[in-house]
Parts: sequence; C-alpha cells; structure tokens
Amino acid sequence: MKNDEKVGGFFLGILVGGFIAGVTALLLAPTSGKRLRRKISNKAEDFYEDAQEYIETGKDKAEGVYREGKKKVSSIVEDAKKIVKS
Repeated sequence: MKNDEKVGGFFLGILVGGFIAGVTALLLAPTSGKRLRRKISNKAEDFYEDAQEYIETGKDKAEGVYREGKKKVSSIVEDAKKIVKS
C-alpha cells in the first residue's frame, strides 16, 4: 500500500511539473498576447484532462483495494465464526 502511494505521488508530481514547465515555456516564448492566452488555455485543458484520467485511475485503484479488503475481512470473520463454533 505504501508503495502505491509513493508511485501515485510521483506521477502527480510529474503531472504538475509538466504543467508548470509547459506554462513557463509558453510565457518565455515570443508570441502575441492573444496567441499566448490561447496556448495557455489549451495547456490548461490538457492538464485538466490528464488530471481527470489520474483521478479516474485513482478511483479504480481505491475501489479495487476496497473490494479486496472487504473480501479479506469477510474471510477473517468466517474463520473466526468457525473457530468460535468449534
């Protein structure tokens, strides 16, 4: 579980770092104001889409962990019931 959290944090860092690098590159490039705002808007949309994918992946992983945990708890409860009955 700890390893998954580290990997998730790493990818979130890559995502945010990439966005910041992209915006910085756009701000430093010689372009007109209108064109620059359009590029920043496009990058922001790309970032939003990437973030949505990241969130969906996180939700899917969380649901998987929840289901797996629920199965393990049910198994432990059943084992405990058998021990108590015997």
